[in-house]
Amino acid sequence: MKKKLVLGLVLLVLLVSCNPFTTNIFSGIDKMKMPDPTNVNDLLSVSSEPQFYENLASDSAEKEIVIQTLNTVANDTSADPEVRQEAALMLADVYLKTTTGTDETLSNLNSVVGDAIEGNLDSYDLNNPETLLRMLFGEPPGGVYSATYKAALVLQLNAFLGAADSLQSYGELLEAGYPVPPDTNSGDTATKALMAGIVRTIVYYENSANSIDSLAEYLATPKDSAAALSYTGLPAFSNPSEVLVDPVTSSTGLNSVIEASGLVIDDLLSNS
Repeated sequence: MKKKLVLGLVLLVLLVSCNPFTTNIFSGIDKMKMPDPTNVNDLLSVSSEPQFYENLASDSAEKEIVIQTLNTVANDTSADPEVRQEAALMLADVYLKTTTGTDETLSNLNSVVGDAIEGNLDSYDLNNPETLLRMLFGEPPGGVYSATYKAALVLQLNAFLGAADSLQSYGELLEAGYPVPPDTNSGDTATKALMAGIVRTIVYYENSANSIDSLAEYLATPKDSAAALSYTGLPAFSNPSEVLVDPVTSSTGLNSVIEASGLVIDDLLSNS
């Protein structure tokens, strides 16, 4: 009887120390096997797997290899056009889904677009980019300057710049007559293209040696105390679509990405 009691207590201790309600006893089973980062087909097979991006976010070395692989294929004119498109789309996701804060910024942009559709968009000035920046990134947490938040903004801005290049490549393939790949969420892709294009243009024309740092500093500082930004050669934009044109190559690829979603950006965000 004593042996049974002791055995029962031992089992009870073991169960308490490994509470089935707080411990995932299958944790070794549900870990995702990461694809070969140098094989584009392997990568594309997991392009819709959230766990892939979560894992990649914590492995900067592997992330860089994935970026190089996808970028090479997206720009390889000898590759299958649909594979190039899918590589470009996934590359944008790698930049954005592995960077903290981009989802919230894109959500803010969706709210702006939603207000535009409802006719409730507040007035803004295409030639005063700060108004767009504040609408999309908002004020710093707690309304106070934070070097940590600034560092996170630098990562965000760089991610949107990377996405601009990859989505532009995708848009140029659309312009060449290739159809939207199956299962592509064109609305989601359009949102990313719009945000990426806005960031790219502001970074390009901002008048400082390190535009990304200056923009991050501005956004990390509360509006009432932030120093005004200055620009060199900023065109007098008359339509939102002009903001998305590549300032270096004049490519309209990002506009084509948005048009593929059925949106006419100049009608939607006209500020008359």
